[in-house]
This record gives sequence, structure tokens and C-alpha cells, in this order.
Amino acid sequence: MKRFSVVLLLILLCSSILAQPIKKNPNKAALCSIFPGGGQIYNEAYIKASAIIGIQTYLIITAIHNDAKVQDYKDKINSTSDEILLAEYRNKQKQYKEKRTRDFWWMGITLAFSTLDAYIDAHLSNFKEEKEKIHIRFEEETLLLEYNF
Repeated sequence: MKRFSVVLLLILLCSSILAQPIKKNPNKAALCSIFPGGGQIYNEAYIKASAIIGIQTYLIITAIHNDAKVQDYKDKINSTSDEILLAEYRNKQKQYKEKRTRDFWWMGITLAFSTLDAYIDAHLSNFKEEKEKIHIRFEEETLLLEYNF
């Protein structure tokens, strides 16, 4: 139920932001990207958004799985007195802690890159319209740059 309400909140937030004028605000795009794929949805880059949502979902699921394994091995360590099994359980627990930590790092990295991507895409959202305003002409031996407002 929590996931459903978070997704619903994300959709409502981004849809209300999308109702704004065509020129995208980079700060709003960065703020929306706090949620996986939110900044890309704001910028109407739906393929990127689905890729980011998929990657973040995979990382969250693996982090939850690895955390459950850490807890399982912690329980096994507390319930056994055999030194060989203790060493093996501690080693496995350490491996799953490292995997969980790596998942968190990758979540942070993908969040940072998706935020940067959303921010840059919002800056470049009206690039084609601005490009149409600039004209370069050559007359004799001079180069003329013309900008229409």
C-alpha cells in the first residue's frame, strides 16, 4: 500500500508540474528526480524514465534481499556454538553486507546521474526554438550573426 501511495503521489506531482508551460524548469526537473525516473517523466523522456525506474527497482530489491541474508546469518551466528560454522556464517554475513553496501552505492550513483540528466535535459528543452532565432550569413568577406528576439 505504501508503494502504491508513493507512486500515486509521484504521478500527481509530475502531472501537475507537466501542466506548466512548455519551457522546462531545471530545478523542478532535479527536484522531481528524487523519485526514480521523476525528472525524466517531467522532461517527457519516458524511455529514460522507464530504464531508471527499472534499474532503481532492481537495486532496491537486491538491497532488501541482501539485508535479509545479513539478518539470516546474524540469527545463525547467535544460534550456533560450532566454531567452524561460526566462521563460515561470519564470512557469509560479511559478503552480504558488502553486497548490500554496493547496492546502496549504485543507488546513489544512479540517482546522481538521473538528477544530472534531468537537469541538463530541462536546460536544453527549448534548444530547437532558440536555434531557430540565430542566423549566420556570409556577405562578401564578412560573417554576419543575426539573432531574432
